[in-house]
Amino acid sequence: GGRHLRDSEEVEPPSVGLANTLARFGFPLGRLKTGTPPRLDGTTIDWDACAIQPSENPAVPFSHLRQFRGEQPPLVEANTLINCYKSCTNEETHKLVMDYAHMLPEYDGLDGKGNGPRYCPSIYKKVERFPDRTGHNSFLEPEGLNTNIVYPNGMSGPYPEEIQLKIMRTMVGLEKVEIVRPGYDVEYDFINPQCLTHCLETKTIGGLYLAGQICGTTGYEEAAAQGVIAGANAGRAAAAAANGETAAPFVLGRDE
Repeated sequence: GGRHLRDSEEVEPPSVGLANTLARFGFPLGRLKTGTPPRLDGTTIDWDACAIQPSENPAVPFSHLRQFRGEQPPLVEANTLINCYKSCTNEETHKLVMDYAHMLPEYDGLDGKGNGPRYCPSIYKKVERFPDRTGHNSFLEPEGLNTNIVYPNGMSGPYPEEIQLKIMRTMVGLEKVEIVRPGYDVEYDFINPQCLTHCLETKTIGGLYLAGQICGTTGYEEAAAQGVIAGANAGRAAAAAANGETAAPFVLGRDE
């Protein structure tokens, strides 16, 4: 079958003990999966056949401090921006995706199908859910300034490595591509966020705060924002407790 975290010898062992401890304290646990696409060798990509996606210049800085000062991000100022490119799946891609669906791993969640967080569907899920679509965009993202490794956004699917290569080579610009590292899926426990307060403290154990994938988020900005809320409340609670006081919760509404 395909590549699943439990089948790989090149990854860290799962934290089963932590999940068992959370279950022992009565936390409602579920299972989610997430996937990562294969990493591609950029020297084997026909970049001229792909649609260029230039970096934003001038850019809107993520940092409010830079915005207030009218500064640009360092890579913009240093003129070292690099471009992404766009390729696209097609009907041949979709046929392979469905023809080899039986080689995908069997998961614990959703009766063996695996339950992914919202907004992060695998290429199999996209083809299955939208059978009328003849193509799905894939943005080819270089992983850094000093590497040839490329991340094909939107192409996660833990098929056997030879099938992943077949699928990738159906796409424009990737006809002769080589895979550096095959993609794989990770299945993990998460806690139902209904057992948290609005400051992300667990209702079961006081002083225990949760943020990120353990709450069932998709990660990235959402998880980072949860980390800010949980961390701020944990810090305030600890500081107040040291003085024998109780901190007021720090809670942001959806309108803030």
